[in-house]
Order: sequence, then structure tokens, then C-alpha cells
Amino acid sequence: MQVKDFAYIAVAAVLFAFLLVPLRDSVVDDTFIHLQYARNLADHGELSFNRTEPTYGATSPLWVALLALLRRAGADILIWCRVLSWLFAIASIMLVYRIAARLDGGSAAPVAAAFIVAAEAWFVRWSAVGMETSLAVCMVLVCFDAALRAERSAARSAVFGLALFLAALARPEALLLAPIAVLAFLLARGARPRHFVFVAVFAPLFIAWLLVIHRHTGTYFPLTAGAKQGRPVLSALLVSRSLVPLGIMASTTLVPWLALLAGLGAAAARDRSIGSAFDERRGIREMPGTLVMLLWAVALPAAYTVLDFQVLSRYLVPVMPAAVVLGSVAARRLVRRIVRGDRARDAAFAAFAALAIVQSAVLYAAVVVPSTRAFSRGLVRSIVSMGKLIDHEAPAGAIVATPDIGAIGYYAHRRILDLGGLVSPEINRMRKSIDVDEIIERGLYLRFGPTYLVDRSETPARFAGRVIDGVLFTAVRQGAVPNLGIRKPAPVVYTLYRLDRAPADSLAAGRRGGGAP
Repeated sequence: MQVKDFAYIAVAAVLFAFLLVPLRDSVVDDTFIHLQYARNLADHGELSFNRTEPTYGATSPLWVALLALLRRAGADILIWCRVLSWLFAIASIMLVYRIAARLDGGSAAPVAAAFIVAAEAWFVRWSAVGMETSLAVCMVLVCFDAALRAERSAARSAVFGLALFLAALARPEALLLAPIAVLAFLLARGARPRHFVFVAVFAPLFIAWLLVIHRHTGTYFPLTAGAKQGRPVLSALLVSRSLVPLGIMASTTLVPWLALLAGLGAAAARDRSIGSAFDERRGIREMPGTLVMLLWAVALPAAYTVLDFQVLSRYLVPVMPAAVVLGSVAARRLVRRIVRGDRARDAAFAAFAALAIVQSAVLYAAVVVPSTRAFSRGLVRSIVSMGKLIDHEAPAGAIVATPDIGAIGYYAHRRILDLGGLVSPEINRMRKSIDVDEIIERGLYLRFGPTYLVDRSETPARFAGRVIDGVLFTAVRQGAVPNLGIRKPAPVVYTLYRLDRAPADSLAAGRRGGGAP
């Protein structure tokens, strides 16, 4: 790349940093899950949330490993998880520019793609709070960059295989890239054995990882899969379920998606080849790397829909750059075909980029920033304070049951019974047939002997004074959180209960099994 390319990337990075400022101190509960895993990995050499209980509850082992290395070096990982996330976000912006330049050849599409991604509301939001999202985006983009060059030599294909492996450790969803890549290169015109060296690199590495993680934790894949997945049903419900991922993507990248679809449609109608939407000289079967990106942009949201995953915006952030890059390239080619005159073409394409940036920026300012800041303040005032209180007052052997484990586990330094099932296999098995709300309301978790409960409900202190299965619930502290994210804007109250064996008169007065006294 030339000096001007780095100048464009630097300006896009400045835009990203400017948007990041309002959320620079924000944090979410899941941030602390990775911090807890990283602390135990660095200090005790085990992938565990609860000390001496290795579990595969961290969805990003690569992120945990990086944070553990920083902790071993003496860094404060609560600070550095944010810094590292910001750095990977900037690296992602650079890769978006690089990939778009490979596809387009000019500078207009790369500049537009870099600026659109830098301003993408979900990308900025999840890069701000110290999560692994920007690492996952970066690794997916590394895979795209490697895929575009994989057919050139066996060595480049091997690099692609290594990138696929690291991406799968950054986020489990990235594992879908492997079969997508195999399909794309099988469909490629003139496919040769050297094009598939990436399989020979990826497969043994990933199999070795599965064996190691199963030996260490007893499971092959993150427990999140069981906790977040619903009941797949191939029916008309797919249409309603698809509205969630479609709404998330359309809320910030509607313009690039429309440009991509329009470009594909125009190419198919004019040339009977969707490949001309990106390169007028080649068909899509001659561009396996581009096909990998296109299939990824469609396949991941489709997989979430079919498997009935509880889709959050951060799960779809790794899809956004592919849509933006392909949409920007397709828009540039559409403008060249339709608009007459260089100035008019430049103006039309600038309008495309500006519209995409403005759409995302409006959502960011009006919805994302207020919601995220309010939630972060509520998290610190309620859950973090409860974790510190438990650390100060609870006996060393206390067990804390909670549906939100991050901040409580990180600050309480006590064993956590995860009612969401992410790090507690016994609850994960229970959740396959019983909803988490029912587990809490009926007190089914009490069989595992917790001494504290952190409850999350719209009803303040709903269990205070109640006796469930011989256990008396005594409210210790409560705190309100104005929302649980953009999809759950209603306020909730967290209540910390001490769980004691109820005296005989309480047992006689109360109804066992969850009745009110």
C-alpha cells in the first residue's frame, strides 16, 4: 500500500476513535467472564471460571489466552481488555481497506468501506466494552485476505488454513468458514490439489484442539451452544425468527446490503454471472476468495435462524465487514455502469457512502450510546457492588447462584453456580428441558447447595421472606439496571439474597416448593 492508503486508513481510525469516546468507560457483564477465565489461566494454568473446575464456558479461547499473557506480564487486564479490543478494531479497519482494494483496484471503494465499518454502530459498541468481538472480526478478515490469495500457491493456502484455525478459536461461529471455504474452492474453475492445502493445515490443528479441550474440560465445544440455542424447527417459524438477524443487520448496514443485492441482480441480468458485480473480467467461480466472503455474509445469519440461536448484535458483527466490502465494490461498479461522467459518478458514490455512515451514526447516537451507558452505570452500581460485598462478607466456601456470572464471579472470588448454564454443566443439562426462569422460580438450583442468590427480575425482592424447599430467602441488597440491552429495554432489579435453612415455624407456615408464606 502507498502513503495515501495509510492516510485514508488513519482518518478512518480517527473517526472510529471519535465515536468510541462516549463509551470509553463502558463495560458489560460478559466482559468479566473472559477476565475471570484469563485470571485463572494466568494464575493457575487452567481454563476455568470456578477455580479447580475446568469448563469450556469461554467462547473465545484465543481472547482468553491473549488476556492471560497480559496478566502474566503484570498488566491490569480490566484496562487492557479495552485497549486490546480497540487495537484489533483499528486493525480490522485496515484489513477492510486492504481487501476492498484487492477487489476493486481503485481507492474509492476501499475508502468508503473503511469509513462505513469505522462508523458501524455495532462494531463500535462491542469494540468499546472490552469484549472479543473486534478480535473475531479481525480474524475473519484475516481469513478473507488469505482466501483471496490462497489459490496462488500451496504456501498461501497453508496460511489460509492457519487463519481459519485461529478464527475458530476467536469465535466458535467462525468454524463455519471452513466448510464454506471447501465449498467455494470445490466450485472454483480449474481447482487444483494445492488449492486445498488449507484443509490439510486446518483439520489436524482443529482436531488436536478438540482432543486437548475435551481432555481438560470434558466437552468439545463451548457450553454457550446449549445455553443460547433454542429448538430448531423447520417451519414457518423460520420467517419470524429470521427477522431478528435481518433487523440487526439492516439497522446499520442496510445501504451496503441493498447495494450488494442490486449489484448481484444487475450482474445476473446483464451477464448471467454474479461475478461481474465485483469483477467484469471473471465469473464467481474464478474468484473463490470472493465467494467465501459472499457465502459467509449469508450463511451465518441463516445458521442462527435455523438453529434458533438467541441472536445478539455482537454475534452478527463479524458478518458486517463482508457485507460492507462487497456492497461498496458492487455499488462502485453499478455507478460506473449507470451514471455518466466522472464527477457525477463520484458524487453518486459519495452519496452512497455518506448515506451508509449517517444511517449507522444516527442509530449509534440515538439508541446505542444512551442504552449502553445507562446499562454500564447500572451494572457497576448493582452487580459489581454485590460482588464486592460478597467478597468482603461471605465465608470462603460460599456458593453464589446467579444468571449473570461475569462481574459477580470476578469480584466475589467465590464459586459460582451459573443459572444460565455457561460454566455449570449441571445447570446446562437441566436447561435442555427447563427454562432458566422456571429453574429460578421453582428453586430447582437449590439442590446444588448455594448460599447466596443474585436474582434478576422486574419485580423487586420477589423472593424476600419466602421459603422454598426449606430454604429461607433473606434480601441483603438490591440495585436497579435501566435495561438489559437494546433488545430488552425494560428496567430490571437485581437482588442479592442470603440463603439459610429455614427454622421449623417458617417451614410450617410456608408452602414447600416455592409457595408464598
